[in-house]
Amino acid sequence: WVGPKTSQSLLVTLVFMMGTTSEPQDFKACTGKLRPLLVNFIACFAVLPGVALSIGHALDLRQDFLVGMVLMGGVNGGSASNLFALLAGGDVALSVLMTITTTIGAVVCTPLVAEVFVGAFVPVDSIGMLRSAVEMVLLPLIGGVVTRAALPLTISKVEPFIPNLGLGTALPLLGGVLAGNASAILSAGVTLHIATLSFNVAAGLIGYYFAAATGSDERVRRTVA
Repeated sequence: WVGPKTSQSLLVTLVFMMGTTSEPQDFKACTGKLRPLLVNFIACFAVLPGVALSIGHALDLRQDFLVGMVLMGGVNGGSASNLFALLAGGDVALSVLMTITTTIGAVVCTPLVAEVFVGAFVPVDSIGMLRSAVEMVLLPLIGGVVTRAALPLTISKVEPFIPNLGLGTALPLLGGVLAGNASAILSAGVTLHIATLSFNVAAGLIGYYFAAATGSDERVRRTVA
């Protein structure tokens, strides 16, 4: 599939494309959307780890899978969530800000989640995570926004194809992860697959209805989900 350097290039390209769908005023408008940012942060590091732990216990997962489930529930957002927000008609600018805030928060919160929920110690490269947030998210995002501002006519012609281009960029990344862990995934058994599917469905519903309960509109609900 793809090597580490190619993966990084694809990730940067994906975030850049997401940036070209937004304008500076979109991010300015997000300053009035602190509530969904807070809802997303709390769900990410407080609610979803508990959901993951409950599902793991309900399906009697072994300890290493249980720890993995909790970590899946208590890590920061990523570039894929920005793409899904675009595909679902969500607010891409808000989604990117959610990714940035949870990435910064994960420096402290992810090890705390592991300790509180499963009593595991998870070392975190704080400097590496922050550097990655700048290099892999912030800079390409700014590049995309600036490109849209500098070449509005060109971007307007390309914009209808960005969702498909984004999927085409993400698929090799997902395929690479799956291929690299194929034997472990196949040997894990159907119970783990049911657990991960159940968690992702539950996480989407929780995000959507938490956002609805706090007064967010449909576009923001889809973004949080």
